[in-house]
Amino acid sequence: MAKNGIFIKAFDWLVENKGVNGQKGLAEALGISQNTISRIMTGKVEPSDDTLRKMSQEFGFNMQWLRGEDPDHMLIDDDPINVHIMYQDSMVNETIEALKKQIAILEKRIEDKDTMLRMKDKFINMLELQLDMSKRDSSFHNQPASLMASDAVLEPEK
Repeated sequence: MAKNGIFIKAFDWLVENKGVNGQKGLAEALGISQNTISRIMTGKVEPSDDTLRKMSQEFGFNMQWLRGEDPDHMLIDDDPINVHIMYQDSMVNETIEALKKQIAILEKRIEDKDTMLRMKDKFINMLELQLDMSKRDSSFHNQPASLMASDAVLEPEK
């Protein structure tokens, strides 16, 4: 069967089973013009591979069936190999999303660690300044270091 005949069969099935609203509805779903759908339906042009791929992705048609290569498996769900491939793709996509979330968490932790390190450096600098001052001024020398350090207020850099 020519691609146009298969396309018409797929169109009829979509209208009957998926509630697609005629040529206009199919054109909107595939992101192509209604004129293109009309020209395919009347046999003036054959559907492009891109149009067939969109039909496959949008509605679950088996690409081999749309190309006329596999008359027994109209829908992807009809072909166990395609079902397996779709399952694997789904698992890969879920894994990618989980990894993206983990990366975001790690990036946040790195930012927090960098902030913590900057604060630690500031605190050490303050202690060193106090130590220098205490060496110069004997009145600082008599105060406990913990008291001087506890008076320090640290704010993270922005």
